[in-house]
Amino acid sequence: MNRQSRLDDILSTIIQANSTTIRDLTERYGLSEMTIRRDIDTLKRAGFIRAFRGGVIVAERHTRAARTPSYSLATAETEHVEEKRAIARLAAERIAPGDVIFLDSGSTIAFILDYLDPQLELTILCYSLNILNLGAWRKNTRIIFLGGVYHPDSQCCESPEGLALLNGNRSSKAFISANGIRIDLGVTTPGQYDISIKRAAMANSARTILVADSSKCGVVQTGHFANLDDFDMVVSDDGFPEQMRDYLMQRKVELILGATASDDRHARNPVVVDS
Repeated sequence: MNRQSRLDDILSTIIQANSTTIRDLTERYGLSEMTIRRDIDTLKRAGFIRAFRGGVIVAERHTRAARTPSYSLATAETEHVEEKRAIARLAAERIAPGDVIFLDSGSTIAFILDYLDPQLELTILCYSLNILNLGAWRKNTRIIFLGGVYHPDSQCCESPEGLALLNGNRSSKAFISANGIRIDLGVTTPGQYDISIKRAAMANSARTILVADSSKCGVVQTGHFANLDDFDMVVSDDGFPEQMRDYLMQRKVELILGATASDDRHARNPVVVDS
């Protein structure tokens, strides 16, 4: 783990617990007290945390984040369902017979498989158990599952061996999910283990496609893995902010917008923002 990844992970740990000690952090990361204190000083100068003798707590303006529940796929599957399905249908239309695709974790990504011909010849790279289960029954689909340590809340697996397997394969299209999208702070995820997976999937794909509903816009999570203009295409709903639309247009990133729950006209005739 490089220093920036460690700083992200330390901050996430402190936010989830609201407080911790220097000793706990040294044991968690297997590093010297001096190294951990340097990391704490960096986070303190950035205003994320406050330090006291022997320990650290979340800075006052970040206490809201500390109270925010961790990501749960089961919960996500019940939120913004109409928007997610419209987005998933539009994403599925970008998949051609014979494609090798990477499918990230998340409820919107899982809906994509609902809009694909069950007989379509396809290869899927994935690391989420729900994607594996949804793809397993498809007769002409070959699945490359990364495997590793299982995380129940997100239904994802991660391991060094899985990451190496991903880096050893290429895809024509990578469909990437996100929990936070901002122009200034980039595209983020609440976890830490999936950052390297998302980055590797993007690096090893001919075309990268961000798939996320507009409720993620303006949200910041701790794990930064990409900037908004790192993607070739963004698929969202028509609640996607005008400022972000302009930003993507200026940077020649294709934007496809589906319907909101209150207006299904765009599901039949999606808005395409020219790049």
